[in-house]
Amino acid sequence: MPLAMGKAVLQNYFSLQKVNNLLILLFVFCTSGLIAQAPVFTVRVKLSVVDGDLKSSVITITKNGSPFRVIDPDKGKYTVDLDLGAEYLFTATKLGYIAKSVVVDTHIPNGREKEEFAKFLVEVELTKQPEDQEISYSQPVGRIKYTNEMDDFDFDKDYTATAKEMQKKADANPIPKPKPPTPNPRPAYTPPVQPTLGSSKPIPIEVKQPTYTPEPTKKKPVEVIPDKPQKTIVKNRTEKIIQEDRRKITLVTINIDGVDYLYKKEQFDWGGLFYYKDGKPITERTFDKETE
Repeated sequence: MPLAMGKAVLQNYFSLQKVNNLLILLFVFCTSGLIAQAPVFTVRVKLSVVDGDLKSSVITITKNGSPFRVIDPDKGKYTVDLDLGAEYLFTATKLGYIAKSVVVDTHIPNGREKEEFAKFLVEVELTKQPEDQEISYSQPVGRIKYTNEMDDFDFDKDYTATAKEMQKKADANPIPKPKPPTPNPRPAYTPPVQPTLGSSKPIPIEVKQPTYTPEPTKKKPVEVIPDKPQKTIVKNRTEKIIQEDRRKITLVTINIDGVDYLYKKEQFDWGGLFYYKDGKPITERTFDKETE
């Protein structure tokens, strides 16, 4: 009898282990499914520097105008996952080189997020600034967005053509670099003149004090402001009392220069008092003062 009970306990134990393992597998499957429901657009950025290295170069990324990420592209390539439905700006800079930026617009049609997107490679090449001159591009040099023709992300061809024309004009019209300010030269040192030794008696020097003549006090013009006639304010008061079952309502209408102001006082049998002016609550003091 004890042997049979032991077998039953072991069978129950292994059955519970199978159920626990099944629950763990279901949890992992559901979790991976939830993670897969948030698709992203993956961009691989490759930065190269003409006649130079990647040292001190930086790629800054903004999302909808706010800081998103800063990349130190030591290896030349960097992968970034971008959320859908936003606009990103990639800007590559290096001291002494022309800065370049690329726009990535991740807005897509409804329902397209259910399928994966192809990974996109963005290549940016930095060139040196001309000597004693500066070139600055007024707009990004490229734009990436979703196209119905490709059913995926691609470069905006119309924008690319406009950006190339902008780069040609900027390259052909560099701006002279501002010269650093010249420090003020120090004045040459002039040693003080030593007095010539002569008679032991000092020579008196007459010093004349300048004569100070005070300026006559100017009289301020008196501005006469004519008295404005006071406008007569016409104020009329009418009162009406409404007695209900457990409430007494006093309506007072104040007419000032043709404009009516309605005051109401509610007095309940249980002692409650409420005051209103044009439907808005006011204090008892304001009611008494403005309706007297």
